[in-house]
Amino acid sequence: ATASYLPAAATASATALTSSTDIASVGWCIFVYNLAPEIEENMLWQLFGPFGAVQNVKIIRDFQTQKCKGFGFVTMTNYDEALMAINSLNGFTLGNRVLQVSFKTNKPMPIRAF
Repeated sequence: ATASYLPAAATASATALTSSTDIASVGWCIFVYNLAPEIEENMLWQLFGPFGAVQNVKIIRDFQTQKCKGFGFVTMTNYDEALMAINSLNGFTLGNRVLQVSFKTNKPMPIRAF
């Protein structure tokens, strides 16, 4: 009941942080930035699959529109395969967008007053 009082963006980012932290604990989590709003999970599976075993794909979506917010995460089992995928796909043009692909880093979150 208290969650409904939070702004939608705050709820969505709290959910995104929780799920991406969970994903990172089972493999090598890759951050993919500059995705088109209409991107679907299966496109990332197809893009990363040729490099090795993909465990999970998570596109971060706007809570209300369900369109991609421009980024997502791909978790791969093997470090060397993840590194090869990053080196090959960073700068790759998907549609009319140039992707930025890197290992996910845990950046300290700024403290915000709600």
